[in-house]
Amino acid sequence: MEIQKENFYQEILEFAVSVVWLGIAFGIYFAGGAAQAFSSMHTLGIDILESLFVVFFAFVLHELAHRVAARRYGFQAVYHVWIPGLVMAMGAALLGFLLAAPGGVYISIGQNTAENRAKMGKAALAGPVVNMVLTVVFTVLFIVLNSFGQIFKASTGAITIQIPQYAIKTASIGALINAWLAFFNLIPWGNFDGQKVFQWNKRVWTIFFIGSVVLFVLVFFL
Repeated sequence: MEIQKENFYQEILEFAVSVVWLGIAFGIYFAGGAAQAFSSMHTLGIDILESLFVVFFAFVLHELAHRVAARRYGFQAVYHVWIPGLVMAMGAALLGFLLAAPGGVYISIGQNTAENRAKMGKAALAGPVVNMVLTVVFTVLFIVLNSFGQIFKASTGAITIQIPQYAIKTASIGALINAWLAFFNLIPWGNFDGQKVFQWNKRVWTIFFIGSVVLFVLVFFL
């Protein structure tokens, strides 16, 4: 029992480190990378806070989806931070790129049977699907917040409600990060989710990969 508690607390700690680090890295990226981010610490601080809020949902829910799905199939699934991934994420942000590889849920499927590989593919797909759903949620939120003042003014004829800019920007960042995570993780390469889904069912992978590309393109031009 004590060992289980220690493992649980270790997992929570590694989740927290990943979220905070990734939030800071994404904040630096949205603040303009190394060339601009540190010119205004106030602006950088706001960008980091907005990114932390979004990363908490985008990353944690992504990994929890893997974890829950895998455990429902009876597999062992534990989140572990990946230090090289943290370094690469920060380096990419400083150079003005988005990269998210801070760690992941390590799943042990036991016997390498066709049935277990199929279950693994479904568990791998769960994370990107969560990000695709969150992309839609944040996109709708952005559209509503961005136009609510004008809609309210049109309905009242006089009064305008000013939505805080940080709320609109957070919704925009939320849509972009989730769309990027869905697309990035569905790339069929290496140990990515996309590779596991592709090996399980190429038709399912194609549908969701195309969907992630469409969402990312649409969100990019918001």
